[in-house]
Amino acid sequence: MTAREAGEWLLVVRLRQLGDVLASLEVLRAIREFRPERKIALVVDAPYVELVEHETYIDRVMPPPARGAVAWVQYLAQIRGLQAGAAIDLHGSVRSALITRASGARVRAGFDVRLRRRAYTVVEARGEWQDGRRIPHDPITWGMRLARHVGAKQAGPVPPALRAGAASRSLAFERMCGAGVSPAAMASRRLVGLNPGRPVATKSWSSSHFVALARRLREQGCEAVVFWGPKEEAVARRIADEAGVVMAPPLSLVEMLAALPVCAALVTIDSGLKHLAVCARVPTVTVFGSTDPHEWHMGDADDVVLWKGLSCSPCRRSSCPFGTPCMDVGVDTVLGALERVMGGGA
Repeated sequence: MTAREAGEWLLVVRLRQLGDVLASLEVLRAIREFRPERKIALVVDAPYVELVEHETYIDRVMPPPARGAVAWVQYLAQIRGLQAGAAIDLHGSVRSALITRASGARVRAGFDVRLRRRAYTVVEARGEWQDGRRIPHDPITWGMRLARHVGAKQAGPVPPALRAGAASRSLAFERMCGAGVSPAAMASRRLVGLNPGRPVATKSWSSSHFVALARRLREQGCEAVVFWGPKEEAVARRIADEAGVVMAPPLSLVEMLAALPVCAALVTIDSGLKHLAVCARVPTVTVFGSTDPHEWHMGDADDVVLWKGLSCSPCRRSSCPFGTPCMDVGVDTVLGALERVMGGGA
């Protein structure tokens, strides 16, 4: 190995979508384990920087500029200045392909997506089919299809654990208490998080189910807190008000990472927050509908999937002509799953 190879940079591009960004961390960990001396630069959009910048297997985080031709010219010059020996594009957008191509790396791996394939020297198929049916794989598996071209150890099925710093944990605890969450419930592990997510019909567990679940939890001596993110506040507020439970304060991604572990478990739909809870090692109960858990569930034994697997699922549609029967999962079923992940505490 030459002196240059010993300090060689690898560029990895995964711009957005929280679950996919978190999945990419396991790919990076596997790459670093294979060649610890290689330096890794990760390109993610600005909202995710504080979530990943302190991970030991990432040497540099390079968020692209929001806008401006001059800023982009300067940014691409920085990418080129890394003199990366290899680059992998886990995202597959026009923007990510441009960044990958601008790296000038001698090995550039990406997925076979329309004209973007021209940005790469190594192309992987974006789907896998058998007997006319698509074989589902999660984002970690797809990422490893590209990582094998630059060298990587075997990846695990779960993204690496993430832990917020002491200051973020202290602030999150104070803000949760300020919103009305009981310190006693947090200390006794009797607090359950609820994540209704965005009101997309084919992925939404109904608000009435969340309300009924929160009331049942209160009857059993537990408390509930409703988490929410951008464009989700109205639904979260309605559930909290109808159920008489606490609505979490507005939280950044790092604050959410710090706040989630105060819960004994999280009941959630398929969403970015579900994946963040897995990385925080908070047990999850996830109701899947139009999406396939074989593709979008990255969890371990403490993470339960509830999926009816109807003949029309997964459809990946945003609306359903049949009234979304795939999301008609009963409250008793969710409570039973909660008992399993909480060790009978629900």
